[in-house]
Amino acid sequence: MKKTLVSTFSVLFLISGLYLPNTFAQNHTQWHLPEGAKARLGKGTINEIAYSPDGTRLAVAGGIGIWIYDTQTGEALDLLTGHTSVVYSVSFSSDGQTLATGSQNGTIRLWDVNTGSHLRTLTGHTSVVYSVSFSPDRQTLASGSVDTTIRLWDVNTGRNLRILRGHRSWVYSVSFSPDGQTLATGSWQEVRFWDVNTGGPLRTLTGYTGWVTSVSFSLDGQTLATGSEDEAVRLLDVNTGGHLRTLSGHTSGVISVSFSLDGQTLATGSGDRTVRLWDVNTGGHLRTLTGHTDAVVSVSFRPDGRTLASGSRDDTIRFWDVGTGSPLRTLSGHASGVWSVSFSPDGQTLATGSINGTVRLWDVNTGGHLRTLTGHRSWVWSVSFSPDGQTLATGSRDRTVRLSDVNTGGHLRTFTGHTGDVESVSFSLDGQTLASGSRDETVRLWDVNTGGHLRTLTGHTDDVLSVSFSPDGRTLASGSRDETVRLWDANTGRNLRTLTGHTSSVYSVSFSPDGQTLASGSWQEVRFWDVNTGGPLRTLTGHRFWVWSVSFSPDGQTLASGGLDRTIRFWDVNTGGPLRTLTGHTGDVESVSFSPDGQTLASGSNDGTVLLWDLMPSPTTNTIVSLSPNSVRSPAIGQQLTLSLNITDGENVAGYQVTVQFDDTVLRYVESSNGSYLLDDAFFAPPMVEGNLVKLNATSLAGEIGGDGTLATVTFEVIAAKASTLTLSDALLVSSAGDSFTPILEDGQITAPTLDADINGDGSVNIQDLVLVASNLGQTGENAADANGDGIVNIIDLVLVAGAFGNAAAAPALHPRVLELLTATDVQRWLIQAQQLNLTDATSLKGIRFLEQLLAALIPKETVLLANFPNPFNPETWIPYQLAEPAEVSISIYAADGGLVQTLALGHQPIGIYESRSRAAFWDGRNAVGEPVASGVYFYTLTAGDFTATRKMLITK
Repeated sequence: MKKTLVSTFSVLFLISGLYLPNTFAQNHTQWHLPEGAKARLGKGTINEIAYSPDGTRLAVAGGIGIWIYDTQTGEALDLLTGHTSVVYSVSFSSDGQTLATGSQNGTIRLWDVNTGSHLRTLTGHTSVVYSVSFSPDRQTLASGSVDTTIRLWDVNTGRNLRILRGHRSWVYSVSFSPDGQTLATGSWQEVRFWDVNTGGPLRTLTGYTGWVTSVSFSLDGQTLATGSEDEAVRLLDVNTGGHLRTLSGHTSGVISVSFSLDGQTLATGSGDRTVRLWDVNTGGHLRTLTGHTDAVVSVSFRPDGRTLASGSRDDTIRFWDVGTGSPLRTLSGHASGVWSVSFSPDGQTLATGSINGTVRLWDVNTGGHLRTLTGHRSWVWSVSFSPDGQTLATGSRDRTVRLSDVNTGGHLRTFTGHTGDVESVSFSLDGQTLASGSRDETVRLWDVNTGGHLRTLTGHTDDVLSVSFSPDGRTLASGSRDETVRLWDANTGRNLRTLTGHTSSVYSVSFSPDGQTLASGSWQEVRFWDVNTGGPLRTLTGHRFWVWSVSFSPDGQTLASGGLDRTIRFWDVNTGGPLRTLTGHTGDVESVSFSPDGQTLASGSNDGTVLLWDLMPSPTTNTIVSLSPNSVRSPAIGQQLTLSLNITDGENVAGYQVTVQFDDTVLRYVESSNGSYLLDDAFFAPPMVEGNLVKLNATSLAGEIGGDGTLATVTFEVIAAKASTLTLSDALLVSSAGDSFTPILEDGQITAPTLDADINGDGSVNIQDLVLVASNLGQTGENAADANGDGIVNIIDLVLVAGAFGNAAAAPALHPRVLELLTATDVQRWLIQAQQLNLTDATSLKGIRFLEQLLAALIPKETVLLANFPNPFNPETWIPYQLAEPAEVSISIYAADGGLVQTLALGHQPIGIYESRSRAAFWDGRNAVGEPVASGVYFYTLTAGDFTATRKMLITK
């Protein structure tokens, strides 16, 4: 009997939601999971914490969203998800009804605290939002960003009220005064005060030697507390900007500062792992709270002032009694970035290596945390079980390899000898040998039983990022930053062959179960190699950025890959065709691993979580569902883009479901409609839009159809003109009988608009164009210096122009105007900003390399005094010099008889080349009282710190 519409789609949705039986208890490990995942291990990183105004809730911004805790019981109440990137900042409105959060992707979200529902998304920032703060009247929200701007928003409408510009670098912290009239902001080496009503700057406070990471007003609005990288806490007079006192004692950068509600006590959290309490009136140190084992990133007083909460990179939140300093309660379960995951041979245990130096063991069946292994002093890059499952090997940034007992967590032995990070470890099949790859460019083999060093394999010319034994244990593969893969004889250490073809670093290598094929992951591609010949078999493309990890399924038919684009992709090993894409992590997918039975995939991410995925079967049909056009250049901001969801070689199709994932920092969903493929009576269900996901489904009761056609169309509005990927997932086709089929999926690509790097229109891209971009940084609207056409001139435009130079390897300082137009300080600042944006496209990477070369060219190898010009002269001359170190600089001019004629006090000068007329010291030929000096020979002496040098010059009249 033909199924009804309701029953057909009930079956369809059950199939999509319950791929395999779920053995997990209904707890937080299953809250808001992405489709296809059955559990989440770890609650993600901790970036900022905030008490609700009534003190009953604590909000924690982190790797996967915002956790809400009951402060009395410590119970997790809710997880707010929707941001597609890590959440860095959180703030409650003064009435406690609204929560604001800022994310890595530049968006801000407003949430209803009572229901947890998403109210609206605020867009406009072009990079990470590090801080958000409500005005006291709840009507305005301030946000500070890596894009160097502060934005003020209307909370009720989401409208951007104004943009505050003036900071030279990232804005780490924003805070409203209690009367809401003044905003304080912290950035690189300065604090700024702004008039909230006009957006105008009030004053700038300097004197800091690093980042100002936190600012906070006292309740009476008279005092501002600041925490900074220079380890000091400063109290400032808000009305005058004057310095009141400095609170010293922390031995590392101060990351967070917070006043108690009565303004009498200040709490500070630091990289030295401590929380300190201070008497605001006297500046006296009250007590130090210890217990955290890593940097304290956020502190927050409960409104009654009796309890303090602190969040740390040790993945815990601690509650303290303010009066006694004693610990009250610790919340655990959060986790730092996960760099490596590995299943035990029996599939019952999962090991994860973390950014904070810990290794965790998890029960795969329940998701429960079994134990934590400590001992490494820094990031754990790699974890690997021995074949018998009794021993775990871990490689770390601390340059060691450690072996631990899996059953007890006890430490067995430590291998030392590498002089760089140990990036990868791998056991041989018999468990007797361990291989380790390191940033010291070597692979080392170790005797597992004795800990003895067997041999060192050399040949790579850059960091070794991955090692893997073949199933028979005879061959070892290694991938390197030198863009090659090497195969070694595991017994002799002889290099068997070198596999070339990748054009960038090789981050992961993995043998197929039969040992005949090797997979390697690199920039935007995975390659298959014939192990016996070293010949290339095929190249798999689809990832947008680096591929960090590759792993074969136990049957060797499927390869999984994870990468910087936050996706996990499955590939058919025999054909190289894409099978499926999984999305859900808010950070890079650093590691992927199949369970021994092939039924589960574990993925570890720097969002601080591991996702366990139930694996759908491989496509059961040759039908392809794809987006058309497959690749399209981005229209301008504000224009619409319509894509077709097409089907090819369909068979017996009476209905379908498919999810389209888009980058919501690039596109805004507008609408979708049914296509012409299904029979005329087809019912197109209302699309389900959840964040950056559009779920489409339709069915027909009139019968089935085959062949090619269009299932649906989807329309978006462009909100940022840049490259992005449209990912298809969770697709099923259904027949009239209710049978389901899994099609092959092909994603769509939006490419960036054409880069216009010839800023001055002279027909070539050169240093003049770079200087024009630099001089327009921060400008918005139509501007020739906006190379990528996104409406703002920023560091991305600078890097893209630098990357568009004809030959980035050419000596940049040879251009005649470089020394006149650019300084080492400028270029170094640009480089810092560019490197911290994690730009990964080829042009940007080339641009960063050019800036590095430019900086090197602008930094002299030694301090020198050069010949003045012109010489002879009358009456003016310029005196050039170079500084290899920053110094107080002066030039003294002497007559032939040794008498001092004039001193040019140039002040403190940074490293640089001071040779052009605009930068060299200028002398007008007059003495100290302004009288022209006579013709003759004179001497000039440069004093720069401990350096002095003298040269001769001649005045002729």
